[in-house]
Amino acid sequence: MERFEGQTAIVTGAASGIGAAIAASLAREGARVVAVDYDTSVKAAAAEYDGVPVVGDVTDPELGTELLATLARHGLGLDHLVGAAGIQVRAAGIDIEDADWQRLLNVNLSGFYRLLRTLVPPLEQGSHGSPGSVVAVTSMSGDRAVPGIVPYGSVKAALAHLIRGLAVELGPRGIRLNGIAPGYVSTPMTAPILEDPATLQRIMARLPLQHIAEPEEMTGPALFLLSREARYVTGQILAVDGGYALT
Repeated sequence: MERFEGQTAIVTGAASGIGAAIAASLAREGARVVAVDYDTSVKAAAAEYDGVPVVGDVTDPELGTELLATLARHGLGLDHLVGAAGIQVRAAGIDIEDADWQRLLNVNLSGFYRLLRTLVPPLEQGSHGSPGSVVAVTSMSGDRAVPGIVPYGSVKAALAHLIRGLAVELGPRGIRLNGIAPGYVSTPMTAPILEDPATLQRIMARLPLQHIAEPEEMTGPALFLLSREARYVTGQILAVDGGYALT
C-alpha cells in the first residue's frame, strides 16, 4: 500500500512549480488531491492524476468555505494541507510599494492562515478518525537577510513562525504542522533570477551541491513531513537548499 492510500490532500499553488510537483507526488503515492490555484491551468495539471481541481485565489476569504463544500460534494475527508501558493516581489526593504507589500502578506501569509483556520475541523477528524498534517512552503530567505527580497523574506519568516506557533497550539488536537524552506529551485517565479548569468554564477559559487534544484526535489522532504513516518515531528522548518545556508 502507498503511504497516502485512501487519504485526501489539499494543495494550494498546484498549477506549477513546487506545488504542482508535491500534488503529483501525493497522487502517485495514493492520495486523492484537491488541487487549488488561481491559474486555470490547474485543471489540466489535476487531470493528469485524477485530482479535483479548484480554481481559486488564496486571498479570497471564502476559499476555505468553497473547499469544505468541494470535500463534501466528493465525499472526502481531509488528511493533509500543503500551502505552496506564493508570490515574490523583488524590492529593497524600504522601496517596496504599499500595494506590493500587501500582496506579499495576503498571498504568502494571510491567505494560508485563513485557509488553515477554516480547515482545522476536518483536519482534526481526518478521513479515518486520525488527525492530519500540514506542510507550508517557506523559504531560506526567511532565515537570512537577502538583499533585494527583504520584504519577501520577512513575510516568509512570519510564515515559519506561524507554523511553529500553531504546532504548539494544535499539537494537543493531534494536528502536526511543519515547513520546508527551499533554496534556489527552477520555477516560473525564480526564472528572472536564474536566467541572469552573473546572478547564477554568484549562486553557484556558494552552493555546495552545485546545481539548481528542480521542483521534484522538494517532494521527498514534503511528503516525509506529511507522512506517518514523521508522526513525532512537528513545528520544524526543514531546509531543502542544497547546503546554501551553510556558506
